[in-house]
Amino acid sequence: MQAIYLSFSDAIKDTLSIIPFLLLIFFAIEVIEHFYYDKILACINFSNKNTFKKGILCKIGIGPFLGAILAAIPQCGLSVIASTLYCKQMVSKGTLIAVYLATSDEAIPVLISNPAGYKTVLPLLTVKIITALIAGYLIDFIIPSKKYSKKEDEHIHIEKGCHSHNISAAGKKETFKELVFHPFVHTLSVAFFVFLITFIINLIFSYFALHQFAFEGLQNKFLEPVFTAIIGIIPNCAVSVGITVMYLKGAISFASCVSGLCAGAGLGILVLIKKNDDKKDTLLIILLLLVISIFAGLITAFAAAFL
Repeated sequence: MQAIYLSFSDAIKDTLSIIPFLLLIFFAIEVIEHFYYDKILACINFSNKNTFKKGILCKIGIGPFLGAILAAIPQCGLSVIASTLYCKQMVSKGTLIAVYLATSDEAIPVLISNPAGYKTVLPLLTVKIITALIAGYLIDFIIPSKKYSKKEDEHIHIEKGCHSHNISAAGKKETFKELVFHPFVHTLSVAFFVFLITFIINLIFSYFALHQFAFEGLQNKFLEPVFTAIIGIIPNCAVSVGITVMYLKGAISFASCVSGLCAGAGLGILVLIKKNDDKKDTLLIILLLLVISIFAGLITAFAAAFL
């Protein structure tokens, strides 16, 4: 009982300490989404019509570049928008994969709000963006995508994001109440997942002394990224929170965190499955995302082992 009490109290303390930071971060994200999401969508559409003029990239475009950079901004909707645009043949396969790989989901706010994690944000984003850029351009160069649609003025209906958050670029004007309410919903949701996962990890540590053995059965620096990538590809924001908390608790390595969070494309995967009529194409994209994420984790593990 004492182990349960200590695990519970520690989880409460850890969770309460990050709530003010989470609320501030999610409010800032909400403001960005509220005032600038139309501009972000316009950037993505711009990328479909503009290409580099020289070199082997001349027929590919700047979609993967813009997708990777914009997706790295903590938000809940870009992967959903990218999936919708891809199904309408308005962005390339490489752009879609780049967005998926660079998507931060809830991981960055959790890291920033934790004193032990904010120093990891820049290395993590750097690895994710580089992976997204390389993979996006390679895919566009090697695998032909469907021809882009030129219906530039077509109304684009975007699915709702997490917590039924309306991220549609068309008619997106939210009320002030929603502008304040959504950060609270995000904060409470993420805080709950942080508490739950922290409590479970604390219990495991207490009963099995995993702080000494660090998941000895699974903690193989070259196998662990495979497991985390498979878990990370599950389209749920709780998964990215779980992977992040496990990393902060020392249960998984940085390389495994990279692998899991690269695979974590948020709700974009669900939209792709729902809206893409070509099921083989959907399966190919999911497999590419999984393999690239595992590869990114393994490369990171090798680099950490030899540097």
